[in-house]
Amino acid sequence: MDKLFSMDTAPVRNYLSSQQPEKVVALFEQLLMQYQVQQARFDALLNTVDEAVCMIDESDRVVVWNNLAEHLYGITAREIINKPIDQFFSNLLLTKVMKERRTVHEQQHTPCPDKHVLINARPVKLAGRVIGGVSAEKDITEVVQLNEQLSQTHEQVASLQLELDRVSTQSDSFSAIYGHSTAICEAISIARRVAATSAPVLLRGESGTGKELFAKAIHQASGLQGPFIAINCGAISPNLFESELFGYQPGAFTGADRNGKVGLLEQANGGTVLLDELGDMPREMQVKLLRTLQDKCFYRVGGGKPVAIDVRFIAATHRNLEAMIAQGDFREDLYYRLNVVSIVLPSLRERLDDIPELVHRGIKYYDTFYHKKITKVDPELMAALLQYSWPGNIRELFNVLERLVILADSSLLTLDNLPSTFRQAALAGGEPERRPQEINLVQTTGNIEKEMITVALAEAQFNKAVAAKKLGIPRSTLYYKMHKLGIECQ
Repeated sequence: MDKLFSMDTAPVRNYLSSQQPEKVVALFEQLLMQYQVQQARFDALLNTVDEAVCMIDESDRVVVWNNLAEHLYGITAREIINKPIDQFFSNLLLTKVMKERRTVHEQQHTPCPDKHVLINARPVKLAGRVIGGVSAEKDITEVVQLNEQLSQTHEQVASLQLELDRVSTQSDSFSAIYGHSTAICEAISIARRVAATSAPVLLRGESGTGKELFAKAIHQASGLQGPFIAINCGAISPNLFESELFGYQPGAFTGADRNGKVGLLEQANGGTVLLDELGDMPREMQVKLLRTLQDKCFYRVGGGKPVAIDVRFIAATHRNLEAMIAQGDFREDLYYRLNVVSIVLPSLRERLDDIPELVHRGIKYYDTFYHKKITKVDPELMAALLQYSWPGNIRELFNVLERLVILADSSLLTLDNLPSTFRQAALAGGEPERRPQEINLVQTTGNIEKEMITVALAEAQFNKAVAAKKLGIPRSTLYYKMHKLGIECQ
């Protein structure tokens, strides 16, 4: 086309001058007819495409404006044709495309405040020169508005869910402890029964199993009006332990506050004290704490007057206190004073059935906290989370979930979102070591599970959702067990 308009026209003029006038007229009539046919086809095309088409010349004047453009913007062709386009629109991409000699494809654009479109635009060239620009726009205003409404609804639902959780937590102190496995339900059952008493409680379990969460729930369920104060016995220097726990009188020692200090036990009067990491308590403090438990009173450092307290004691540890007693590192009498009711909190490895629920709740929490929109977890990712050994227990799980949500770039969490080292450990079979005496039982149980799953899959024609329902387990658990037992789905 460029060559046609750039060729030398002298031969054409010479040819026409040599022809009879009637032949020249006939030729022009033929050209006029071809032009009208092309124009009719062009008009039909403009008003057939499902897009608003606009074309401007090099002076930014509108030369083409189809019916859909009239309908989209409420501007008739008669109003806008031969007028500068910037008289009608404040945000123009078409003129920018023309001046910068570039092309855009399906770019979201807002030509005016109440319209959202996907625009395709390019410059119009003739003989290497830009003589205008053309754009085709698809109206997505309704889609954008619906998406905004859905986002607002999602936020409202999330807010209502958080409010429901808050109300539920207020009415049931143990509702913040998630899971329905037998092991965790047994621990909660014991905690509920002991909460109404004043008996000391010893919480035992690996690091990250939720000992402080249990202690807070027991305190809230007890109805005590005093505060809940957690004391980390491993974080206080042995030299300061007594003054932190019992407080001190003015001038009790060099550098002491001249007004004295109220100790943590006195601050907790009428409430509950959690002695976290009990196994790390200095031995010389153990005898003084024992005396406090027996007499319900203590003496401030440098003081001679007993301070009476009414405090509920809860202790927590991940250490083997019986072994420490045998080695002389922990007092046996203090052990029996604090170990009136012992609650063993299961590790995450012992409550695999709770992992899908914990994952769901954790993602929902961080999704709201970080304003993300995570809606789905890939079954392969769930299977990897089920297979990992979780040495850090729930604390480690929620750490991983927070990282997943923060770095998520879509609404779907997949195996690729996991850190490579974690993914390798999980897929390599990061399961807890089994004691020798458990091997036969584990193998037998595995064989039975494999047979039951294989039969259920065959009966369900290898539909995993149906098979999981038959077996009475979540689909994510089925994926995990299939991977663990080496069951391939045909």
